[in-house]
Amino acid sequence: MSDTIVQLPGDAVRVYDLLDERKRSRARLPTFEPTMELINDRFCRYLRSALLHHLRRPVEVSCVRIECVSHRALLEGFKLPSYMTLIGLRPLQGALMIELDARLVAAIVESRFGGDGRFPVTIANREFSPVEQKSMRRVTESILMQLATAWEPVGRFEPEILRQEVNPQFAGFAAVDDTIVVNEFEVRIERAAGQLVIAIPYSALEPLRDQLVVDAPEDSAADDLRWQETLRASVAQAGVTLTAELTRIEISVADLVSLQPGNVFEMDRNTTATVMANGMPLFRGAWGRRGRTIAVRVDEHLVIPPADR
Repeated sequence: MSDTIVQLPGDAVRVYDLLDERKRSRARLPTFEPTMELINDRFCRYLRSALLHHLRRPVEVSCVRIECVSHRALLEGFKLPSYMTLIGLRPLQGALMIELDARLVAAIVESRFGGDGRFPVTIANREFSPVEQKSMRRVTESILMQLATAWEPVGRFEPEILRQEVNPQFAGFAAVDDTIVVNEFEVRIERAAGQLVIAIPYSALEPLRDQLVVDAPEDSAADDLRWQETLRASVAQAGVTLTAELTRIEISVADLVSLQPGNVFEMDRNTTATVMANGMPLFRGAWGRRGRTIAVRVDEHLVIPPADR
């Protein structure tokens, strides 16, 4: 073995970290981040419309952030339990993941059964019930449909559910140090809110690099029209509960706690009633009988102050 030491010029030596895939991918993400943002905005609109139709409740969906993390860091960040679905998206290679956290699962299930998120439901440290899992399966299928539609300007994909998991430890879908593009959304249903994550391996997006790095595809007029029609139909079918307030009675706390079956309230009979939706007064009109039922005739539309809208 020779003891000769070969001196190389400074510019001939290049430091290269084979393991720092996350850092290199973070540098690459901005090249197509504008396109991802546009796709996510489109997805938010479509998902909001779909959930509004499914839950018949006010829904807001917003994209919180787009970032690259390692597969290991992604799974370590999920809490137990989480409703995780592994998805095949033909013709892309590999799988992606859709994750709904326990707060979002509780909000969706509660809203389906008449709740409004006023009283938080605790799911921590227990498995999802069969009812919760069935509800989430339907919601996940709807999410997939909206996701595929949002990506149509880039390419046509066929989503397929591979399996579901609740424990992040068993939800691996890539190599430990693979880079994952994480799209995080907040879904708000009336007073409750939760997290939705769509995680896509960076390697799966490589074949789409040319479509993603070009100018962000604009929504076509057909896309806008379809979204408007879907939203209009969903709003038209959404249910709302009206309450007619005939009168109000003031009573002391002492009298209230002493009430017994058979006690009678004395009240003035107002000639008009106020009709409200979710506590918001909308109409006023005369009330009386129509056939065998009590009815209210709409005589006046009430103006809602801008601050209360």
